[in-house]
Amino acid sequence: MKQVTSQDVQLRVEHTPRPGAPALLLLNSLGTSFEMWDDQFEALSERFELIRFDARGHGKSTIGTHKEATIDLLATDALNVLEACGVARAHLCGLSLGGMIAMHVAAKWPDRVLKAALCNTTPHMPPRETWETRIQIALTQGTASLIEGTLGRWFTPQFHQTHPEKVDKIRTLLRETSPQGYAACCAAIRDMDQRESIKNITAKTLIIGGTQDAGTMPAQAESMAKAIPESKLVLLEAAHLSNVERSDEFTATLIEFLQGELAPPVTQA
Repeated sequence: MKQVTSQDVQLRVEHTPRPGAPALLLLNSLGTSFEMWDDQFEALSERFELIRFDARGHGKSTIGTHKEATIDLLATDALNVLEACGVARAHLCGLSLGGMIAMHVAAKWPDRVLKAALCNTTPHMPPRETWETRIQIALTQGTASLIEGTLGRWFTPQFHQTHPEKVDKIRTLLRETSPQGYAACCAAIRDMDQRESIKNITAKTLIIGGTQDAGTMPAQAESMAKAIPESKLVLLEAAHLSNVERSDEFTATLIEFLQGELAPPVTQA
C-alpha cells in the first residue's frame, strides 16, 4: 500500500506487480473504495499487474481543495497513479463513476490504454437536479441518509435476501465515504457529457451492463456499444454493482476479454 500525490490530494494506492504481465487499473464507483473489487482481486492479480486506488474524497484518499470535481480531474488522478506505479499503458476497468473516468481516459489519452472495460456506466446521466439534491443531502445530512436508497438501486431484492453480508460490506464503504468527497464527485457526474467523445475511443472495449440496473440501464449500455467502434456488450443478470452481485460471471467475462480476442464489433445503427 502506498500514497500517491496527485495535484492537491493524496491517493491510497495498492499496486500488485507481476513481472511480464500487462497492467490493469481498477476504478471504483461513487461512494465506495477500492475494496469494492475484492471479489475480483485474487483472479486478476494472478494474471495482471494490478493497480487499484481510492478516488479522491473516497476511502482513505484525501479530499483536496476542489469542492466540485470534474471527470477530467478524476481522470488525471488515474493517470498520475499509473505514472507513480511506473506504468505507461494499462487495461482500464471502471464501474459506474469509475467507468466514466475510464471512458474519458480512453477517449482523451488513447496511447495510455490497452483495452477498456466500461461497467454499469453511462457517458451522460441527467437530470442535473438529481445530483444537486444528492449534493445538498450529503453536505447537510451526511452520506448516511443516502445509503439505503443507494443500496436499493445497487442490488436486486433477491440479492439483498440471499447475500446480506455482501450488501453490508458495501453499506460500510458508503458510510465511510466523506460527505465532501461524495458531493465533489456528484458534481463531476452532474456536469459530464461524453456522448460525442466516446466515439473517439480506439481501444477494444467491453461494456458490461446489468439487466436490472435502474441507474445505468441496459438501453444506455446498448447505446454506448453502438457509439464505440470496437466494442462488445455483455448483460449480466444483476442490478448496478454487477461485479459484486454476479462476481464469478463478471470476473470470467472480464478476463476472457482482456486475455482473448474481441468478438466482431457491434454493428453501427
